[in-house]
Amino acid sequence: MDIQPYLDSFPLPAKRGILSDVNKEKTDKAIEEAMKDPEAVASQIVKRLLDPGVEGNDIQARHLLHTMAVRIPHHSRKEKNNKRAKFSLVLAEALSGDHPDRVKAFVIRQLQICGGEEVVPLIGAFLIVEGIADDAAQALIAIGKVSAGQFREVLPKVKNNSILYRNVLHGLAELADESSKDFFLEAIKNEDDECRLLGLWGLTQIGDSSTLGSFLKADQKEKGFSRIKAASYCLKFAEKISKKDATEIYRHLQKTRTLPEEKYLQEIVASAL
Repeated sequence: MDIQPYLDSFPLPAKRGILSDVNKEKTDKAIEEAMKDPEAVASQIVKRLLDPGVEGNDIQARHLLHTMAVRIPHHSRKEKNNKRAKFSLVLAEALSGDHPDRVKAFVIRQLQICGGEEVVPLIGAFLIVEGIADDAAQALIAIGKVSAGQFREVLPKVKNNSILYRNVLHGLAELADESSKDFFLEAIKNEDDECRLLGLWGLTQIGDSSTLGSFLKADQKEKGFSRIKAASYCLKFAEKISKKDATEIYRHLQKTRTLPEEKYLQEIVASAL
C-alpha cells in the first residue's frame, strides 16, 4: 500500500517551524480514505516514524497516525466493527520491532488514546524499560482497571530501581487496585519519601479499614511536604470508611498536627468530630 498520497495532504512546517497552509478539505478526504483500511495504513506509518533529531522528517506521518488514533474509536462504534482493536494491535505489535525507544514511546502514546484490553500485555512489557515506562504506565491507566495485573506482575522486578518502582506504584494507586494492598503496606515502610507517599495514597484509594493502623503509624513519620500530603490522605481516607473508623483518623490528626501552621487541620477535625 502506498500511503504517500495521504501524507502529502498534511502540511509541513514552514521555515519558522510553524504549520501553515492547511487544506482542511484535502486533509479530511485523506483521513477518510485512510480509515477504510486503518490496519494497513498503520503498519506503513510506523515504518516511516523517525527518532527525533535524526535526518529526515516524519511530521506528516505522526499527524496522520495521531488523527487516526483519535478518530478510530468513534469510527469503530459507528460502523459496529472491531477495527479499533485491530488497528491498536497493529501498533502494539510494532513495539516489538527494531524501532528507536522514542518512536516506541510515541506509538504507546497513541495507544493511550485508542488502545483497549487487547494491547495491555504488549504495553505492559515496557513498564520495566526506563525512558518508556512512564508512557506505558499512562497508557495502561487510560485503558483502565483491566491493566492492574500488568502493574502487579512487574512490581517485584523493579523494586531495586526507584524510578520504575515509583512508576508502578503510581499506576496501582491510580487504578485503586484492591489486590495491591500488601504492595502499598510494604511501600509505606520504604526509605524513599515518594515511595512511602505512593503507598499511603494507594491505601487511601482502596479505603480498607483493616490497613488503618499501619497507615496512621506510617503517617506519623512524615516530615515537611510529605507531612502535609499525608495529612490530606488522612482526610480522604476518612471519607471512605465508617464514621467510627473515621473518628480514629480525626483523633490521630488532632493529636499529631499541633504546629501553628497546622491550625487549619485542627479546625477541620473539630468540625468533623
